[in-house]
Amino acid sequence: MTQQTNSIRGAAMLIFVLFFAFTTSALLFILGQSIFSDLADFSRLADSKQAFFTSESLTDDVVYRLVYGTYTIDSEETLAMGAAVAYSTTTYDSPADVYTIETAARKGTTLRKSMAEMSIGAGSAFNYGLQAGNGGIQLANNSRIIGNVYSNGTVQGAGSAEVWGDIVSAGPAGLIADITATGSVFANTIDHIEAEKDAHYNIQIGTNAQNPVGGTRFTPWVVAPTSTFPVATSTIQQWKDAVLEHGTVIAATDPACSSGTYTIDTNITIGFLKVECNLDIVKTGPSTIVTLTGPVWVQGNLSFTQGPTIRVHPSIGRRSVQMIADNPTNRLTSSKIEIRNSTNYIGSGDSRSYIMLLSMNESAETGGADYGIRISQSANGSVIAYTNSGLVEIGNGIDLRAITGYQINVAQNTDVVYEIGLASLLFTSGPGGGYILNDWQQAQ
Repeated sequence: MTQQTNSIRGAAMLIFVLFFAFTTSALLFILGQSIFSDLADFSRLADSKQAFFTSESLTDDVVYRLVYGTYTIDSEETLAMGAAVAYSTTTYDSPADVYTIETAARKGTTLRKSMAEMSIGAGSAFNYGLQAGNGGIQLANNSRIIGNVYSNGTVQGAGSAEVWGDIVSAGPAGLIADITATGSVFANTIDHIEAEKDAHYNIQIGTNAQNPVGGTRFTPWVVAPTSTFPVATSTIQQWKDAVLEHGTVIAATDPACSSGTYTIDTNITIGFLKVECNLDIVKTGPSTIVTLTGPVWVQGNLSFTQGPTIRVHPSIGRRSVQMIADNPTNRLTSSKIEIRNSTNYIGSGDSRSYIMLLSMNESAETGGADYGIRISQSANGSVIAYTNSGLVEIGNGIDLRAITGYQINVAQNTDVVYEIGLASLLFTSGPGGGYILNDWQQAQ
């Protein structure tokens, strides 16, 4: 009996030991599987995070390049961070002015995607063919402005001067005289004008027959307010700061400036360049072509001689480029721009790309007789003449896109042909027309 009892007890102990061993093994197996699964999950999570950060970093880099416009960008870009590799594709919807950046990054078996969408901002709006400050506008015989005209001073025509659009002479001293407008006229005083549409005025010099109006006469009339210029001096300063931050400087002590003038007379590509002396771009031989990849700041006078060609690099796309003449220590007899002979200005190939010639000369505003911008002979193409405080003198036989100046004198046989693209002009740097970030999200 005792032997049988011991046998039963031994069998029970064996079963218990086997059950315990099985249970322990099962628990250890389950625990091992759980730890292995957790380690795999942590590994995938780490890979996913690295892929995510790589994707976001490349998207951020592409957005930065687009916003600042100072670095080249390809339609496809690549970035490697550790073992993660990201690829981005940038597409541009020209009619909508929208950039879409799609980025995918992979590490191991994990894939993360991000997407950003940016639209073009308002830009610097050039809403008039001619816009003048208090110095006003003078149009010589047979000059023609195809676009609207806005002046804080008088608008004085002569002979067959025409404006194919509206004319506004703002403020209580506003005067429009001896000119024909295909649109309406707005001024405190009109004097021997012809308007195919309406006339808004308080004082008329001459009779109705001497001031024929095709539409309605609105008199008395509350005069139009004076207008600010499209580019603030603070914006111009930011453009110059971008040149210093991203570009190169030809110092006044450089041998190229030893004569006081740095001369470019060969084909060259320049951009984000500061020249600390005068700059003369001269055509030699069959042609001299200067290609612009960014703004140029001349700390002196800027001139074009013998008809070179100035063009915007195709990579600039819809943006425009500034050529600035500004010597902060002398804005009365320096900081001038002169086109001495026929010069062609060509955009990037996009119809909204222009070249702005910008003078910071202040002679006209301070009562002096010096010019800020003088175009003495033919200048044609995608070019804008601009000076906040100076006189713009436009010679005969010239075809420009827009003129803005404190005072504007337009010679005979000159056309200013305004283009609608100037209503939203973007530049290669600074705040003169930026981007709106419509969307930025994790796509996967």
